Amino acid sequence: MKGSLRINRKIFLKKLEKISDNFYQELDRYIVNPNDENIHDIRVAIRRLESVYSVFPKKIRKQENIKYYLKQIKILFKNNATIRDYDIICANIEAKYLSETVEIVSLLKSLRSRQLKNTKQLALEISDLHIPKISNFYFKKSELKKRYNKIINETILNIQKNIIIVLGDEKKINELHMLRKNFKKLRYSLELLSDRKTIGDMLKNLKNVQDILGEIHDSDIIIDYFKNMKQKSKYSEIVDAEILERNKKYKEFVFRMKKLGNITFEL
Repeated sequence: MKGSLRINRKIFLKKLEKISDNFYQELDRYIVNPNDENIHDIRVAIRRLESVYSVFPKKIRKQENIKYYLKQIKILFKNNATIRDYDIICANIEAKYLSETVEIVSLLKSLRSRQLKNTKQLALEISDLHIPKISNFYFKKSELKKRYNKIINETILNIQKNIIIVLGDEKKINELHMLRKNFKKLRYSLELLSDRKTIGDMLKNLKNVQDILGEIHDSDIIIDYFKNMKQKSKYSEIVDAEILERNKKYKEFVFRMKKLGNITFEL
């Protein structure tokens, strides 16, 4: 990457406070009503919180209270990812194949309920934790700048590697998933900059590509679920239809990436 990005320590710490406050607001909403929207919002809040914490120097990241706190919210994220998978499958098959999948929907909703019970308990425990105080820790501005640019450079490198792979093979599911995660990581990291006006177009581009990758990932979840069922032949038509839909989404992704070219990475 040419040059380096400027990150202001004072503004960065203010953003940390804002992101932390937003996390607890979303957590409260989730505990009260863990619907699709609030599950999505708490997952985004966790990703943003992880992004801001990842920028701190090693001596701060390795603090035991911070390590424990981040571990707990990662578990919360993972548990909600499973719940979201259930929701994706149910929403899709209820809308398209309700009569053929009544038993499956019933089973998935039961599994969701059990998973949600444990996850809400974890959310309540996290809400009682005191968020680790960072503002009083001392570290040099140069350390923050060095760490931040390292994360940006590594994330862009991972994106570039995976793009080469996935643009040549739509079956590279893991690489597509990792690409989506890295697009998110890059976007949330760039949001920490003091001046976002100069990268506004990039943030928009990252979000657009991330969204289409998310749609492909949702299709992969549905396809994988039905392919791994004992009576998978019974649902072959559903799988075939979803594969066809996924192919359309993949072509849209390829089109968008070719249209963007290298603009996404010109920082």
